[in-house]
Amino acid sequence: MKLKVFSVLFISLLNLSAFEFGYMGNESFGMGGSGVAVSKSAWGLYYNPAMQGVDNNFKIGYSFGIRIKENRISDLSNINLSNISSVDLLNDILTNNGLSMTSENGIALQVPLILTENISSSIGVGVFYTKRSVINFTGNINAGTTNIDNVNNAYIVTNRLDILEIPVSYTMQIYSGFGTFYLGGNLKYIYSGHSADKNKLDSGVAVMDSFKDIFKSGSGVKTNTFGVDVGLAYAAPMEYIVIGIVAKNLNNPKLKTIDLGESQNLKLDSQYRIGISTRIIPLTTIALDADLKPNYEFSGFNTNISRNKVQYVSLGAMVNAGVVDIRFGFAKDILKNNNEGWLISGGLGFGFIDLSVFSDTKLIKVNNSKIPSEFGVKLGGSFSF
Repeated sequence: MKLKVFSVLFISLLNLSAFEFGYMGNESFGMGGSGVAVSKSAWGLYYNPAMQGVDNNFKIGYSFGIRIKENRISDLSNINLSNISSVDLLNDILTNNGLSMTSENGIALQVPLILTENISSSIGVGVFYTKRSVINFTGNINAGTTNIDNVNNAYIVTNRLDILEIPVSYTMQIYSGFGTFYLGGNLKYIYSGHSADKNKLDSGVAVMDSFKDIFKSGSGVKTNTFGVDVGLAYAAPMEYIVIGIVAKNLNNPKLKTIDLGESQNLKLDSQYRIGISTRIIPLTTIALDADLKPNYEFSGFNTNISRNKVQYVSLGAMVNAGVVDIRFGFAKDILKNNNEGWLISGGLGFGFIDLSVFSDTKLIKVNNSKIPSEFGVKLGGSFSF
């Protein structure tokens, strides 16, 4: 049975890419995104259902957060659209840009069960709500054009996607003389709503002011479906080494989307990630995660803009210092060049009150001030016993 499950996981790696792996919960968010092999967290239900068995306690956690990411929008805002000096530069920006917002919010519950002396299990349930919104500026400007108002094929396209997941999880652990093996799975109800707007880009548009449109509801076209996640883990004695692997959305759920000129539905292709962690240092967890294949960012729907692929590697640490947890980490998209920067994160947890933040090291200039091209914050908390 174990060999069959492993075979399904690795053969499925031949499929094409999906959304980027999310950042649900505060612990992993503050550790650069590492969570597939982290046991001291209430969010194993999301990152790897097998991890619920590694730390087989009653756990509950909540988290609310937001991430903002900019791609060349600051460059576009510096162009005078009523007096275009370089059509080539403008066209280059209009083929690759985006201003996105991702809000990930959830509640997770884990309950342990004891079956026999050598076999125990855990069940879990969660409610995860993710809102993804992105604005893209698109078009193809003819040579010699000096005013965007004379162009009929330049647009501002806003896409908003709301996804609600309600997973029910079961994890079984089997003890052996050289460590413990864990197998976990999620069956989850998925609701989605997608809405989109397409408006003409003209010289009266304040590019950065368009940001407010991404907070509108994404409930235009609705889908009800389900998803399947499978996770595996191995823990050496004393959890000196923990190895985990997860496959999310194995059944490739399909979501309906609004058509603004092209036939385009969204398929949640499977995601795969592997992780390793160690607790060889007292009171400390060090974790490394890596995407096993590229994933797509949520960008470019209903536009001629290509969807960017990302593939992250992350390294993080968490120190349990009595009444406070201290976390830090960093991540890198290995498909991008060195100009894309590193994601640096950190967090402080005081039990049921927890704050985590992250920021890109790449800075952009907005209104004569430099700010990170990507940043995020999460407020949450958890406890276990």
